[in-house]
Amino acid sequence: MEPLELWNPATFKNGFPHEYFRHKRDNDPVFWCEHPVWGGFWNVTRHADVQRVSRDSDCFKNQPNPFLAGDQPPAVDDGSNSLMLISLDPPDHTKMRKLVNRGFTPRRVRDLEVKIQAQVDRLIDQVADKTNCEMVNEIAVELPLQVIADLVGVPEEDRHKIFHWTEVSFGFDEKYTTEEMLDAGTQMFAYADQMCEIRKKEPHDDLISVLMEAEIDGESLDQLQIDVFFMLLQNAGSETTRNLITTGTLELIRHPDQMQMLKDDLSLIPNAVEELLRYTTPVIQFVRRPTYDTVVGEQEIKAGEPVVIWYPSANRDERAFENPDTLDLTRDASQHVAFGAGGPHFCLGASLARLEAKMMFEAIVGRFEGLELGVDDPATLPRLHSSLVDGYVELPLQWKSVKPAA
Repeated sequence: MEPLELWNPATFKNGFPHEYFRHKRDNDPVFWCEHPVWGGFWNVTRHADVQRVSRDSDCFKNQPNPFLAGDQPPAVDDGSNSLMLISLDPPDHTKMRKLVNRGFTPRRVRDLEVKIQAQVDRLIDQVADKTNCEMVNEIAVELPLQVIADLVGVPEEDRHKIFHWTEVSFGFDEKYTTEEMLDAGTQMFAYADQMCEIRKKEPHDDLISVLMEAEIDGESLDQLQIDVFFMLLQNAGSETTRNLITTGTLELIRHPDQMQMLKDDLSLIPNAVEELLRYTTPVIQFVRRPTYDTVVGEQEIKAGEPVVIWYPSANRDERAFENPDTLDLTRDASQHVAFGAGGPHFCLGASLARLEAKMMFEAIVGRFEGLELGVDDPATLPRLHSSLVDGYVELPLQWKSVKPAA
């Protein structure tokens, strides 16, 4: 089988290459891939090996950052990437995560439930008098955008501006230039600075205020750390959830028997969310670097050599899941790695993402009658220009009617 340019976002323009990775899992589970900037990197494809790399934080580090460079160094990597929570290693990561965790306590997430339900109802109500819409921008983008804005404390009038900066700075659209990406990142940092200045005078019960006030062992976050976390939260909090909602809805439409099963029993939706996470896997990969020579899957790896862990491949590994290419909303998919494969970098917002997805799928399954795709062939739908996040740029839907909110 011909090697693929796995560093190139264009390789994923038609979705994740599951057949290629199935072959690799069976024949070459930890393999080398050439890279135009790095020279090359190792690829880990099996579920158990992805878990091992994720959980062995003594050996495998995230620094300087866990992002796979494309055909050129990342345009927005001005050094701030190395300050992101996702880029830090223990003990720095542990300390900062404890600070940030105060904004993601179960109580704070529960407090958001009423707001999330209100946002879900509002978004569905906005299209209820129509028979079609474009799901990504009219529904899927809006929910996590509004929820994260509520959590952080971004005023209503600024939310779409922040989202635009996020979209541009992370480069998931080929049309943006390097200068535009850098400018968007700069504007987002300046906005976070401005928010902090306002909070110094008028503290609010939001995550920005929590980050500004929190101390652990006498240490608090400096302004740049808050700016960087603000940027990461906007992206991680919106991209993953919106792509789960979009791609999950597409898969339910493509599997009408599974959709009907949920319509008959909405209590199955929490379990269905886990299976949709496994089956669609919105985050594609992250990079780790070993601090000493080691072995993964019988493959010797030298200290410092980049190691890419592929989550969609692990989630379709026959060694971990029976009939992994089948969508089965009744299966126990709890060992999926869509939020990471364990260890210190397990997704901080996993509980929030699960809650958003549960409420949105309850509305999609429970309120739409005769839901269908608005195109004949889903393969023609444009995807994000990314090797990091898998999702659609647009998803046209059509239906017969929409029931009122419960």
